[in-house]
Amino acid sequence: MTESVLNDLLRRVTESGLLDDAQIDEDSVIGVGHLDAAGVEVEVDLDPEIDDEDEPDLDGILSNLKDILSVTEDRWSAIVDEIATEIEEAVDDDELSADIDLRTDLEAIGVGIFADAIIVVFAGETAFPDALVHVQLTPELEVEDIEIIGDDDDEDDDED
Repeated sequence: MTESVLNDLLRRVTESGLLDDAQIDEDSVIGVGHLDAAGVEVEVDLDPEIDDEDEPDLDGILSNLKDILSVTEDRWSAIVDEIATEIEEAVDDDELSADIDLRTDLEAIGVGIFADAIIVVFAGETAFPDALVHVQLTPELEVEDIEIIGDDDDEDDDED
């Protein structure tokens, strides 16, 4: 079943034209998508969670992919603003320089798509040079969780 699910997902995403260079990679379909609102190309990983789901929701995955790639600039700005505000409130003053504006420092570099969630991975070149910010969004594109993951994974910040 694994192979047929991945082949079906690959076929559907290829037909949709949402991703460039789509291909199967282990238990997911990967490719490159253009996040219009942010003006960047991102690596995309479509994960049907084959090991956890008897019948993966491919419609949900494709819907979430379409929604995040076509999010409006206003909604994207609101998402980034909420992320920045939550991080600023959670970290100590000495952990984040006052002259860094997270709203312009955070850049989306990757997106993980599941049937019930979207993970956007941000790089913060100035604020977090050795870490990535993983943001879990609901299918309605609401911020659900933020995690800062450092190279050593010991400096995780979790918030809700």
